[in-house]
Amino acid sequence: MEFMKKVEEIGKKVGDTASSTYNTVADKSGKLIQETKLKISISDKEADIDEIYEEIGKAVYEQYKAGEDVGKDYTKLAKKIDKLNEEIEEMNTKILYNKSLRVCASCGEVIPLASKFCTNCGEKQKAVRIKDDKKSSKKEEVEVEKVCPECGEVCDTTAKFCSKCGHKF
Repeated sequence: MEFMKKVEEIGKKVGDTASSTYNTVADKSGKLIQETKLKISISDKEADIDEIYEEIGKAVYEQYKAGEDVGKDYTKLAKKIDKLNEEIEEMNTKILYNKSLRVCASCGEVIPLASKFCTNCGEKQKAVRIKDDKKSSKKEEVEVEKVCPECGEVCDTTAKFCSKCGHKF
């Protein structure tokens, strides 16, 4: 009887360990798949930018050839490039977030996500915001952390007051 109890205990421990290992691997695999998808999307957007650059060149040349002013068309195409660059930046932010990293807005250094201050320049860090585009086609920013402007404490996004100094958000 004692032997069977020990076998059951060992079986339970092995099962718990296997389950925990599976969950960890599944989480890491999911993040790796998401990162790969984001990198593919970044490449696609960079290719789109290259096509727009080509369009700019063709449009300018054709208008120049026709003796027209080219200012307005430049602006329209440049705005398309700006939008694609913003989307690329957001995807890079998501990749870093999945690795628990962020970019310092002051100096551009990659630092740990939970950092209250940049390890390179010492600048106080603001909350990281990523766009959540899962449920709707309209992208909205989702706060993934809240940093107290008074003491720099990283707080829960639902907090109304800082857990360290009591500052009201």
